[in-house]
Amino acid sequence: MQEYYEGENIENALHLPCPSCGNQLHYSAEKKQISCSHCGYGEEVNTANDKVIETALGQDLSAARNFTPEEVNKKVFDCKNCGAKFMVQSDQMNITCGFCGSNNVNVDAFKHQYIKPVGIIPFYISREEATTKFNRWIKQGAFHPNKLKKLSRVEGLHGMYIPFWTYDAKTESTWQGQAGYYTQGQGHSSAMPRGAALGRPMQMGRNVRMGNQRVPQIRWQSKSGRLSHFFDDVLVVASGELEQKEVNKMPFRLDEVVNYDPKLIMGWESEIYQIELDEGYTIAEQLMDHRLRNMCSAQLGGDTQRNLHVSSKKTAQTYKHIVLPFWICSYTYQDKIYRFLINGQTGRVYGQKPTSWIKVGLLILLVVLIFVGIWYLRQSGVLRGKF
Repeated sequence: MQEYYEGENIENALHLPCPSCGNQLHYSAEKKQISCSHCGYGEEVNTANDKVIETALGQDLSAARNFTPEEVNKKVFDCKNCGAKFMVQSDQMNITCGFCGSNNVNVDAFKHQYIKPVGIIPFYISREEATTKFNRWIKQGAFHPNKLKKLSRVEGLHGMYIPFWTYDAKTESTWQGQAGYYTQGQGHSSAMPRGAALGRPMQMGRNVRMGNQRVPQIRWQSKSGRLSHFFDDVLVVASGELEQKEVNKMPFRLDEVVNYDPKLIMGWESEIYQIELDEGYTIAEQLMDHRLRNMCSAQLGGDTQRNLHVSSKKTAQTYKHIVLPFWICSYTYQDKIYRFLINGQTGRVYGQKPTSWIKVGLLILLVVLIFVGIWYLRQSGVLRGKF
């Protein structure tokens, strides 16, 4: 059975005195260790991962539904602007939300029980490195406002641990469909039809001419088969603010997950998960089904396909709750907030930038003027016969 957060656990996690001088310890991404900024005391990160184990999914789904909630004291903060919920150090007086930049953050003594993480990847990217990456990224791109490239101040740069679920499952799938093979006939074009390249069925029984291109005849063959596959650590973000498509662009090295240690979140914010365990599994199933369909499609083969049907059964589902490091910051441009993310382990960047429609419009105008100029010169005879 999975462990759960209680008020006392969170209190201990947020107050950890230095054994040398009594001041607050924190995890330093620069030093890659737990340290004291007052006396210089340091502890190496424990890289053990023996507690990063899978838990049977069905058992905890039932327990989570039947749990009687209790108060989580006053260590969880709630952003009234975007709804994010996160833990911060108790001595912080002015709290700014890392997701939307709002200062409208209040203590939230809401009622809920939270499954405790079993694993964590500590921050490897320091604040200085994150700021440098932002300044480099913000200046890239030709179709963004020039003023944006002069923006050097990062508003609300937050080092935050984001909650994730990972799911494992054994799957058995059966599939059936039709594979199409292009025949070698007179006038056959070696180019694949656009519909086939996009995976759309091409149901034509003879060569027909489409414009200047001859579409080949297709020979259809019915096939069926079975597929056994084990999914290991399907990663689902449990954040209420970050989207799955965002984190998919910033993969982690999950083999570096170590045992969750409250010391590693000292000095950092940690978001409370808002995607529940069962909701996360629904997302994981969708990701699994998409992958299974692609694998069955690969088994079906052919130059093109149609009527592919896949039926899958999942068993032995397990899960883990882990937290992963992100640098999250926002910047304001023309009264609109844009978000910027950095993978705190690998340094990979993903962000949003405004588009300069003036630059886009000027490019379109330039292209139009070039074509008009060519047309005019041809009409006047200057370029006659050259094009």
